[in-house]
Amino acid sequence: MKSHTIPQRLLQQFAYQDVHTKSLRLWRYEKGRKPYWKASPESATAFDSHFADPKDTSLETEIEKRLASEIEDPVNQFISRFFDSSFVLTDPQREQMTRYVTLLFSRSRASRAAVRHREDMKVHALKTFLANEQQLATVAAQWNLDAYFNRVRLGSLITTDDVAGVARKLSAHYDATSSEQKSYVTGIVHFMSYLDEAMFCGEWRLVCTTSDDPFILSDSPVVTWDRRESVGISHGVGFWEPNVEVFLPVSPLTCLHILPKVQRTRAVVEPHVGEVNTAQAAFAYHTCFANQSKSEIDNIVQHSISTAILGENVFTLWNRNYDNLIFDILMERSRTASSR
Repeated sequence: MKSHTIPQRLLQQFAYQDVHTKSLRLWRYEKGRKPYWKASPESATAFDSHFADPKDTSLETEIEKRLASEIEDPVNQFISRFFDSSFVLTDPQREQMTRYVTLLFSRSRASRAAVRHREDMKVHALKTFLANEQQLATVAAQWNLDAYFNRVRLGSLITTDDVAGVARKLSAHYDATSSEQKSYVTGIVHFMSYLDEAMFCGEWRLVCTTSDDPFILSDSPVVTWDRRESVGISHGVGFWEPNVEVFLPVSPLTCLHILPKVQRTRAVVEPHVGEVNTAQAAFAYHTCFANQSKSEIDNIVQHSISTAILGENVFTLWNRNYDNLIFDILMERSRTASSR
């Protein structure tokens, strides 16, 4: 089945009424192509098996239904009110929008592609551990000591081969494609019941513009940045990092500007439309959408599209050292078992 990465109702906010088809249409912008005038909000971001679980064929349908009823429908009741710059979210509405924003970030194709980055990290951690004879021997020795002091009878001593076998089961690296998709779908299900407290308790603003200088919407519509004094805007800052700012255009005239409740060491600068649109293009997996054809929009897309790639140069995990990850997990398992 086709799964929707961006809700149809949000895409409709950026659509125009086409006189030829007598229906809502979007201007579609892509790298190396001329703007296309009749993309449909109904199918523009619908893709086969995006939420499919390799081992549970019914889960994709369940996810689509839950996204619609639990995440999208409550927001659809007031999303059109964002056209009014004086609109202020109530606490229940802000909670609904927090979940909506979190899921919009997670359900994009860019986020799906970034799962490969996490799986690569797991494989790296496993290979590093299996190549470290000292760590293997340390874990085996610790497990044997645990068995002795806990009076657990073993048929034979635990060996480094036994430890390696457990590590391989933990990593499940033997089926990378299945593991990636399973990990992605599991994350989507998790975030449907997750509330980002820092975002919910943060400051919610609306940035407004005029019809001749509209906001655009990319296929990865939730973007973040940190406006650093020395280097300017740095895209792809984590949602809980100091000074992070979160943006979601909700119409051609308005953009949500969320300041999560995190440490802030500098004053927040009012963003320009061009800055937001550049970030939209940079985070895009493939496509940007607008309600009109403008050379200024096409120039931004051609210059900046897909330059902020999740897992590669933004939201990357490789800034940490994972060489001891598996060792620490197995030793922590030993300590946890011994404390019971």
